[in-house]
Amino acid sequence: MSETPDYKSTIRLPQTDFPMKGDLPIKEPKIIDNWIDKKIYQRMSSKNKGKKKFVFPDGPPYANGGIHLGHALNKTLKDIIVKYKNMRGFQSVFIPGWDCHGLPIEHKVLKDLQAKKITKTDQEILALCREEATKWVNVQREDFKRLGILADWENPYLTMQPAYEAEEVREFARSYSKGLIYRGVKPVYWNWVLKTALADAEIEYHNHKSPSIYVKFNITDAATLAKLGNPTKATSIVIWTTTPWTLPANTGIALHPELEYAVYDTGSENLVIAKGLKEAFEKDNGLNLTEGFTFKGQSLELGKARHPWIDRDSIFVLGDHVSLDAGTGAVHTAPGHGADDFKVGLKYKLPIINPVDDSGLYTDEVPEWKGINIFKANPLVVEKIKESGHLISHKEIEHSYPHCWRSKAPLIFRTTPQWFIGLDLEGSNIRAKTMKAIDDIKFVPQWGEARFRAMMENRPDWCLSRQRLWGVPIPVFTCNATGETLADVDVMMKVADVIEFEGGISAFTSNDPTKFITAEAVEKARKQLGNPAFGTQGFKHGRDILDVWFDSGVCHAAVQKKRDGMGFPADLYLEGSDQHRGWFNTSLLSSMCTNGETPFKALLTHGFTLDSQGRKMSKSLGNTVEPQEVSSKSGAEIIRLWTTYGDYGKDIACGKTELDRVTETYRRIRNSMRYLLGATSDFDPSKDMVPYEKLTWVDKWALSRLASLHKEVTEAYDNYEFYKIYHALNLFFTVDLSATYMDVLKDRLYTWKPDGVARRGSQTVLYYMADYLIRMMAPVLSFLAEESYVYLKAPNKEDSVFLLDYPELPKEWANTEIAGKFEDYLKVRGDSQKVLEGLRSEKVIGASLEAKLTISAEGDLFTKLQNYADLREFLIVSAVELKNGPYKIEAAKAPGEKCVRCWVYSTEISHDPKHPGICPKCVEALT
Repeated sequence: MSETPDYKSTIRLPQTDFPMKGDLPIKEPKIIDNWIDKKIYQRMSSKNKGKKKFVFPDGPPYANGGIHLGHALNKTLKDIIVKYKNMRGFQSVFIPGWDCHGLPIEHKVLKDLQAKKITKTDQEILALCREEATKWVNVQREDFKRLGILADWENPYLTMQPAYEAEEVREFARSYSKGLIYRGVKPVYWNWVLKTALADAEIEYHNHKSPSIYVKFNITDAATLAKLGNPTKATSIVIWTTTPWTLPANTGIALHPELEYAVYDTGSENLVIAKGLKEAFEKDNGLNLTEGFTFKGQSLELGKARHPWIDRDSIFVLGDHVSLDAGTGAVHTAPGHGADDFKVGLKYKLPIINPVDDSGLYTDEVPEWKGINIFKANPLVVEKIKESGHLISHKEIEHSYPHCWRSKAPLIFRTTPQWFIGLDLEGSNIRAKTMKAIDDIKFVPQWGEARFRAMMENRPDWCLSRQRLWGVPIPVFTCNATGETLADVDVMMKVADVIEFEGGISAFTSNDPTKFITAEAVEKARKQLGNPAFGTQGFKHGRDILDVWFDSGVCHAAVQKKRDGMGFPADLYLEGSDQHRGWFNTSLLSSMCTNGETPFKALLTHGFTLDSQGRKMSKSLGNTVEPQEVSSKSGAEIIRLWTTYGDYGKDIACGKTELDRVTETYRRIRNSMRYLLGATSDFDPSKDMVPYEKLTWVDKWALSRLASLHKEVTEAYDNYEFYKIYHALNLFFTVDLSATYMDVLKDRLYTWKPDGVARRGSQTVLYYMADYLIRMMAPVLSFLAEESYVYLKAPNKEDSVFLLDYPELPKEWANTEIAGKFEDYLKVRGDSQKVLEGLRSEKVIGASLEAKLTISAEGDLFTKLQNYADLREFLIVSAVELKNGPYKIEAAKAPGEKCVRCWVYSTEISHDPKHPGICPKCVEALT
């Protein structure tokens, strides 16, 4: 035998410049720069102009700090949808937004100014607030860009833009013109630290320590005592409260009309409480009560008790809000400091006392504690009750208490004049109309509907006014002569025009009221008020601003109806679950007021981000994951892929465990893409494509798996079930592609005839896979898809994968017959690998090509195996012998010699003397 030639150069190894290492922190910014330079967002969002729109507004994050992981989750989910919809043929623009007004920014500016703030004019403070908000808009914009978000970054919407502020004023005017907005005196949540009212959406609950006291109100009124059976001992009704500071404002005691109450003898006196709370009361106070006269709450209506230390009566009133959950069944009622108290107070015309100022200090209505903070006054009030002999017991408790979600200060209820959207006003009944409109909204996930309904059904009237400077002014004026308010729609519209065209909200206070107010408006108001003095001494600007939730809530008017490519209603709003009472809620309400319909067709809700142990992320715990840090160390693609790793419908964990797992998945997908690109490096799709009917069974099976993946991924995109995309891609790349198809093809790709139909057929499939997988994964793995597309040898290439269409697969690929057959083939392959592994562990063979398999089968399975064109290649062995009989697989050392070119063992090595050392298959490949 002559010396064996070197056949190494004849082996077709995959060749590609596509790098093994991702180096994402280096490459991703370059890809982003390329997107910006080539205006990929603009071209992507305009290529389908004239086609059906997918309207998707951005719920604006607040402009005060860099982005956190929740922001990254939110914006990436939005980006996935926008990219997918554009690739699917919709026109979907994405205009990023920012919420720019409000307390945190103003508070930060004033804090930085310190003592200098008293020397600054309103205009100067507004300018500083605008500067502070602009700074954080720019910081967040760069953070979002780094995540690979494609958006109209140069033309965002900001709630502090004059055009936006003006439209907000117009929306207020439109609602006012329909009689939906009123100015009323009622209790609202009050932030005494920041001196402003808050809306229900700005409240969160934290544990808080409060005094828990039981207090006696003596009953001395003869008529009331007669209703109690004329007891012979001193008799008092008992209330329980955790807010002693509200007792100076007490003017009533509420009972439930249907509850049973009793006069109980303690031995020294009589106490009146609800019968259902007797045992709990005894335990709390260390008393033994003997039941006496019993009665229903309604029998005591309009009776009288005496305030513990103030010389006035406290009137018995009836209310359904009274319960047996805690206390005594007799509820201390201060109409100036509680929602239920206020309602029942109005009904019974109780005096409404509010002896607390903007800063939470007692006023001169409580002279002995004037100027003292109400929370610091609590022990003083308790001591006063004790001295007067009306304190039964006192202890400290920890309970859930309302706090401001921005300043974290504990809140109080305080009755002040505010502007409200009335939800249940006669003739409009916005709440009822809104509840009906919810029926037509699609919720993703479905559980969001019940939560959203509850938030809407139970919310109070919307308090629109805030007592601050940095915000859109409520466009009203106060009469200098009478103190009454001029609220005129035409005047409001004039204010809006000046704001839009003459410098934003600063133009409201910098211009004299006469610029806005007409004589006709004054005369009309004078007649309505019936006060001839109205307007005789001019007007001053109103000082209230609009709730920032009204700012963002009117996005439907200021963005959807104004910006090119948008529309009304939107197809989708997407935010975190806290927005059921926030942006979702206020957007729907404001739209129902002015449009009479919902501003969105569907709501998608995602959960919060937690650490690997399921704890809320916080800097104090040191368990936060900063997206900027992940991007700089591992790449933003890891954040993007993590976004789809878990079901966003629940809270999502993110820590080292999750990021490591996602990173490993990314590497697996990247390596597979590298193989696909390398395996097709000598393939020209314009001339080397093999038609479907000429493909081998394994090729057709691979296309059927691709078709199945395409169906699953497409449905997941359409249904916003992105976690299914992650798991489907991961499974496909790991099992179908890497462990099966690419494994089977190695011999064919490396050693078969380069231009042969079999090899070109497999390359056809691999090319389709590369092309379609790049486009299918692009909305999620945007950087990898873009990088892969650069190396794909596609005809008529675009500047970006995002200028391509989402793939549509030929129907013939979904070959159920082939898929069904391959279930058996794959089982045989799996069983064979187990047998070969046994032979390998016994050191009989090393590689599987050193083996021969003997497979016994019968019936349909035998026929299927007999009909498989190249079972040896599929099982990656050197020989297969089929026998008819009970199913069994045996393995042994393959006979013959090892082909020096393809390493397959054959008894016909060197059969062709011109090609010594190689098998007939390789001879054919070389001739």
